[in-house]
Amino acid sequence: DLEQARARLLTSAQLAKLEEVWKTKPDATLEDCDQPGTDDELATVQLQYEDAYQYQNIFGPLVKYEADTDKQMKEQQTKEDLVVHWDVGLNKKRIAYFMFAKDEAEVKLMPGDELKLNWADGIKRWSSAGHVIEKANSEEVALEIRSGDKAPIDATHGFSVEFVWKSITYDRMQHAMRTFAVDETSVSGYLYHRLLGHEVEAQTVKCTLPQRFSAPNLPELNHSQVFAVKTVLQQPLSVVQGPPGTGK
Repeated sequence: DLEQARARLLTSAQLAKLEEVWKTKPDATLEDCDQPGTDDELATVQLQYEDAYQYQNIFGPLVKYEADTDKQMKEQQTKEDLVVHWDVGLNKKRIAYFMFAKDEAEVKLMPGDELKLNWADGIKRWSSAGHVIEKANSEEVALEIRSGDKAPIDATHGFSVEFVWKSITYDRMQHAMRTFAVDETSVSGYLYHRLLGHEVEAQTVKCTLPQRFSAPNLPELNHSQVFAVKTVLQQPLSVVQGPPGTGK
């Protein structure tokens, strides 16, 4: 009878809202859904913006939402019962190799990502952060250990790994948008209006192209790389894109 007295009829909208709040607060109640900020809708991206303030006001919350989502996803990723084998890199740092099979629902592991490797055998414990230096198609990960002097290099079992989330990328985005909003000299007038989606006349940068485009002590550029350099030098805004390892 007491449970029935506490029961209430919920709408589908209330249920959906409560399920969304549960993602970050598993013990949330219906009252928590009425807290400020839980029902804020993100603004729609525009094709044109009045000024840099409007641009920042729309993209700032979007970047924060993406950062929060990325942080939540990465911090939930933990791999247990890993088998590790050890090596030493050319820089004399310890490298741990292990298999990191990825499900479609999980975040993608990339070189440069920071992971925390843990080990315990029931008596001793060890833990150290490191960054991924190699991610082969075989799903084997090479993790360069930051503090490897006390690493359990004789052990192969009993390891687990977890993501270490960093906000650097998103902090830089927010800083760039704040600068864009308050400092009108942060970009040229042409780029200012292009970023805001305004109609502007095409501009060509007049410059004397070099005879050679290769840098000293580096391999010769291929045809597409040379074309990209020529194009970038002759116009105020360019985008160079391509998958990893294509020589951007």
